[in-house]
Amino acid sequence: MSTFPTLFSPAKIGRLEIKNRLIMPAMGTGMANADGTVSDQLYHYHRVRAAGGTGMITVEIAAVHPTTGGMSPAIWDDRFIPGLKRLADVIHEGGAKACIQLWHAGRQTNSRVTGLPIIGPSPIPCPVCQEEPTVMDREMIQDIVESFGDAARRAKEAGFDCVELHGAHGYLLAQFMSPYSNHRTDEYGGSMENRARFPLEVIANVRAKVGPDYPVIYRLSGEELVNNGLTIEDTKKIAPLLVEHGVDAIHVSAGLYESLRYTVPPMDLDRGFNVWAAEEVKKVVPVPVIAVGRINDPFLAEDILAQGKADFIAIGRSLLTDPAWPNKVRNGQYERMRHCIACNQGCVDRMLIEGKHATCTLNPACGREEAFTFEPVTSKRKVVVVGGGPAGMEAARIVKDRGCDVVLFEASDKLGGQWRLAGIPPKKCEIAGDVEWLIKQLELSGVDVRLSTPATKANVEAEKPDAIILATGSKPIKPPIDGVDQPHVRFAPEVLENPASVGETVVVIGGGTTGVETAEFLAEKGKKVTVIEALGEIARTLGPARKQFLKERLQQYKVDVRVNTKVKRITAKGVELDDQNNTLIPADNVVIAVGVQSVNPLEKELKAVAPVYVIGDAKEPRDATCAFYEANEVALRLFRQPDPATPSLHGVSGR
Repeated sequence: MSTFPTLFSPAKIGRLEIKNRLIMPAMGTGMANADGTVSDQLYHYHRVRAAGGTGMITVEIAAVHPTTGGMSPAIWDDRFIPGLKRLADVIHEGGAKACIQLWHAGRQTNSRVTGLPIIGPSPIPCPVCQEEPTVMDREMIQDIVESFGDAARRAKEAGFDCVELHGAHGYLLAQFMSPYSNHRTDEYGGSMENRARFPLEVIANVRAKVGPDYPVIYRLSGEELVNNGLTIEDTKKIAPLLVEHGVDAIHVSAGLYESLRYTVPPMDLDRGFNVWAAEEVKKVVPVPVIAVGRINDPFLAEDILAQGKADFIAIGRSLLTDPAWPNKVRNGQYERMRHCIACNQGCVDRMLIEGKHATCTLNPACGREEAFTFEPVTSKRKVVVVGGGPAGMEAARIVKDRGCDVVLFEASDKLGGQWRLAGIPPKKCEIAGDVEWLIKQLELSGVDVRLSTPATKANVEAEKPDAIILATGSKPIKPPIDGVDQPHVRFAPEVLENPASVGETVVVIGGGTTGVETAEFLAEKGKKVTVIEALGEIARTLGPARKQFLKERLQQYKVDVRVNTKVKRITAKGVELDDQNNTLIPADNVVIAVGVQSVNPLEKELKAVAPVYVIGDAKEPRDATCAFYEANEVALRLFRQPDPATPSLHGVSGR
């Protein structure tokens, strides 16, 4: 009997039968062409995910009108149909049903993005985008209503099996529905019935243009999680209205731009944190309900379905991490399935902060599907990997899977390196889980792992390698602070390994991510902790969602955070500040967390043995996204003829 009998059973949305209960939700990728047409990059991104076994693939936000848009597909004109048809066709070829999400941003955009004045129900700027929208008059409302209907008609003509109306996350349909953004006094504002008028007119227009049997899904936020925003009680009144007017399924998400950390939840939130909202909506509608929100584990997904809390499960970022997630689980290869760790680095943060296409920290092939194809080696080769941290383990497993013999030397008695340490602080168990996954893959693949074995020229040369990958990582920087060599001074890694080694009062010098996470780790254990940071902000490299949650927990644990503060010296009694009063902060122990420096003592002498590739922190201290990128990239290029379409190892940041 299957371990996941419900998860892999077929189910219907309207008259559309889907082969299993897994749906890939719409996720912005930044991969469309600048003119809104479907790019080859977007095509291959969906090709790979459709072939992975998911029941239905939902193409990301498609702009229904020129007043919305950006680096997303457009569907506001018939000229976009051929490209969209190509997308629908490749999804079908992969064995999945094809859905597309119809979207208008309303006030949650900027005119510099759209090239046109932005629009909304009321002259209230989005607090994030900060541009006042032009208030939609009745003529504009009807224009947008028609645009949604026309977009649905185009989706059907392009071969999509259904459409999803994006009424969640604070976009235009939600802006009309919510008293948070709709302050109108005409027939489109005031009471819930009036605020719902525009979305219901959109549904009616869509239904008129696609016919009675074409499936229409509506995505909404169970709660908007802002003052005066929609609550679950509001949503439980709205959902039946939507169904009465022709919606075939309800997809229950959360939040809007101001509460984006709940819309794209980081590892700080529990798995399945939003399922309760889907369960509440399911109580009031007779159509299927889709649950979403940190559901990255098939056992959790099966449990949600078995208990009747939802009818379908949306797995989004998990399919960025491992597009074959469904096939692996269905085929009993659960141990081969890689979990999304909800770090948000490669996907959300990369798009919103850096303006680059979405990818995945753990899967750099995401968004690079055409270039990152790991072909078997044509003849048996041997590779020595030095260093068992994230970059070394990742490179070893991929090179082994390509058919090489691989020996991995690790100087310590444990694998994981900085990645293992990163999984120790609170709310970081997903990273700890990925370390265990990597270790398991090395075992399953048959990599020859040699723990407690420092690499030397002699023992590397004895293996007669065809290539050497150096992933020797980094070590903490010892700052030039008077008193830093005293016995009560520790470095962050040893404290994470052995918190019992510090006393009850601790000062952490360094307010970067490592410093503040170490401070939280100690404070959770009851220590009185002070963080000293010379600059004006803590955790500068941490994404906004994770940083907000972390700051809240630091406040909860009463961690004393002091920014724009310099240290003069460390004394036997504590830390003396470089201020007018030479303030002394008492401490039983002082923890140093001011950054790391590369460890790479072997490169020069090993070049005489075989070609050497330096990756990860051994090359330059950066983040995990860079480490995994370089591991994948070097594993891709080994023993392969140069290909101008393949990214170069030299000069890449991995971001």
